Amino acid sequence: MPIGIRQAVIAIWATLAIDALLALYEKMTGHATDGEFASTIIFYSLLCILPYKISNASNAARYVYLIITIGSVLIMLGGVGYEKMKLEYFVSIFLIPVEAFILYRLFQKGTSDWFKKVQ
Repeated sequence: MPIGIRQAVIAIWATLAIDALLALYEKMTGHATDGEFASTIIFYSLLCILPYKISNASNAARYVYLIITIGSVLIMLGGVGYEKMKLEYFVSIFLIPVEAFILYRLFQKGTSDWFKKVQ
C-alpha cells in the first residue's frame, strides 16, 4: 500500500474518531437526543467500512468517500442543521483542510495507479 493511502486511511480514522467524540459531547451536554445520538453513531459505524475498503484497494470506496465528503462540506457551508450545535460547526470547519488532504492523497497520481494495479 502506498504511503499516501496509508496516510489517508489514518486521517479518515482520526476524523471518524473526532466526529464520534463530538457526537458523545453533544449527547452529554443535551444538544442531541437519544435518537439523534444513536443514528449518528450508527452512521459513523457504517462509515468505518470506507477506510477498511480503501486500504484493500476498493476504487468504489474511494469515490463513495469523495461524494460523502463533498456532500458534507456543501451541507455544512449551507449551515443546515447547525443552529443548536455550534461546536460541531467549528470542528467541521477545522476538519476541511484534513478532508482536502485525504482527498488529495486518495486521488494523486501514484495512488490512482495503485488502485488500478490491484484491480
